Amino acid sequence: MQDILVFMQQHWQLSTGLIIALVLLFILELIRQKAGHAKITNVRATHLINHENAQVLDLRPTDAFTSGHIAGAISTPASELEKSTKTVSKFKAQPLVLITATGMEAQKAATTLEQNGFTVYILSGGIRGWKTDQLPLIKK
Repeated sequence: MQDILVFMQQHWQLSTGLIIALVLLFILELIRQKAGHAKITNVRATHLINHENAQVLDLRPTDAFTSGHIAGAISTPASELEKSTKTVSKFKAQPLVLITATGMEAQKAATTLEQNGFTVYILSGGIRGWKTDQLPLIKK
């Protein structure tokens, strides 16, 4: 313990930099958790779909949707989500599971839907994670 204190006294600039970096990382993680939306695993998504009547919204482009999508999913490209509010509004009482290619692109859509009173979940890993776990896809 004394060696650490001696090091910190002799290298106070490095020690201060480390403490500042750790505090910033902690603050950034708190902000990310507060702003982030509920991300769920494939297992949780399957449970929501099968037991809680969740509706899957596939936010990928239409061509990606037709190449393979989760059974029962509705194709609503993220760029057209605001125009498709009538289609989505009938699912307000159900949880929505948002699907993208990797799960990273759904934040903006989730924010929009939550502001309109929807319960929203984002599939962590997106359709890529779904394929990795070898879960079934429907091809049109």
